[in-house]
Amino acid sequence: MFHLTTERPDDGPAIEALLDKAFGPDRQSKISYRYRHEAPPVAPLSRVARADADGRLLGTIRYWDIAIGHANALLLGPIAVEPSLKGRGIGVALMRDTLDAAAWMGHSRVVLVGDIGYYARFGFAPAAPLGLAMPGEKPERLLAASLAKDAFRGVSGAIKPRRSLRGGGLIAA
Repeated sequence: MFHLTTERPDDGPAIEALLDKAFGPDRQSKISYRYRHEAPPVAPLSRVARADADGRLLGTIRYWDIAIGHANALLLGPIAVEPSLKGRGIGVALMRDTLDAAAWMGHSRVVLVGDIGYYARFGFAPAAPLGLAMPGEKPERLLAASLAKDAFRGVSGAIKPRRSLRGGGLIAA
C-alpha cells in the first residue's frame, strides 16, 4: 500500500533517481524541460507516493507555472512511478489528487506532453484544436485539460515559460 504526501525538500535526490529510472538519463533534453529550467515547481502540487511500510518513494508528480498568451496555466510533469509498480494505481492516484488540488487552488488550465491513451481518462484532449502549441514538440503529444468551465475560451498561442514574461506577471487567470 501507499499514501500521498507533499514533496519535501529532502526528497530531491530520490525523485531525480526515480525520474532517471523511469525516463532515462537523457530526459532533460526533452522539449518540455525547457519550460522547467530556472523555475521551481509549484510546491503545493508537488506530490509523492510513499510506501506505507517504509516511506520509500514510489512515485512523483510536479507542476510548473507557464503562460499561454497572457493567461496563466500549469504544465504537468513529469509524473513517474517506480517501473516495477506500474499498473497498481499510483499514477492514477497522483493525477487525481493533484488535479483536484489544482482546481481547488483556483487553477483552470493544465497542459502536458504525453500519450492521449493514458491521459484522456483525466480529461485531457489534444491541445492543437484549441490553438495551443509548444514550439519544437510534436503537436499530437501536447494535451490540455480544463479545470473550470470555458477555461480555454480566448486563450491560444504558444506556451511560454512564465519567467519569460515581462515583469513576471500575467493578466488573466
